[in-house]
Amino acid sequence: MDTALSKSPENTPMAKRRIAKQPEISRPRSSTKLWIRLTLPGFGQIGPGKIELLRNIRTLQSISAAARAMSMSYRQAWLLVDDMNAAFPRPVVAKWMGGSGHGGATLTATGEKLVTSYEAIVKRAEEVTRDVLDELAELAGGPKGKSYEAKRA
Repeated sequence: MDTALSKSPENTPMAKRRIAKQPEISRPRSSTKLWIRLTLPGFGQIGPGKIELLRNIRTLQSISAAARAMSMSYRQAWLLVDDMNAAFPRPVVAKWMGGSGHGGATLTATGEKLVTSYEAIVKRAEEVTRDVLDELAELAGGPKGKSYEAKRA
């Protein structure tokens, strides 16, 4: 074996792993996504992450379970919920303490309205911008079609 070739930077184990991890440029990408973050004056920002947390709380009836589903710490989820509850005149999430029933959480009417309103905004924006998003996907070499949010619904 040629020692010059075996010691070249491309043949080291680290380089082989780095090269193997690089995505192929010709590989199709997922469709172009529209991410919307709302800035509510006096209330803060609401975006896809907080909405996903609220959806998970709705489904799992628990802040800790919602956090685990998102690979988020319980503390981070609790702080986000606390911030949202403080930001709106009425709470977004209702929490009850543990004990034999282990506690839990659910969305209030305000929380449900926040999620459905956000989803409506994203849906309408995607409908209006679908052609432009498809053009961008085509430029990037990705497929046309439904967005990330539409696939989740």
